[in-house]
Amino acid sequence: MGSVMTDSIALDIGPGRGALVLYPHERFRGTEIEISPAAAARRVHTGVHERATPAGSRLTAIFGSLPVGDYVVWEDATTQAGTVTVPAGSVAELEMR
Repeated sequence: MGSVMTDSIALDIGPGRGALVLYPHERFRGTEIEISPAAAARRVHTGVHERATPAGSRLTAIFGSLPVGDYVVWEDATTQAGTVTVPAGSVAELEMR
C-alpha cells in the first residue's frame, strides 16, 4: 500500500471547461487511467493516487481541466469502463468498478 496524498489539486474550470474525478477500483492502484472525447480517438491520461478526504482515504484519478463534453473512460487499451459528461464550470464524478 502506497502513501496517502494530501496535496491540493488545482482545478481550472469555468465557461467551456470542467473537471473529472474518477473513483477507481483497487485494481487500478499505481496505474494510469485514460479518457478520450466520445467523438475523438485522442486519449489523455492521469495517475491513480490514494488521497485523503474528510471521510478517510480513497483512490482517485483527477482530470483538473477538460473541455466540456462527453468522454469515454478506458479500463485498458480496448475496454470501455463507461462514459461521463463533463459540464461547464463544474466537476463530474464517476465511480469505477
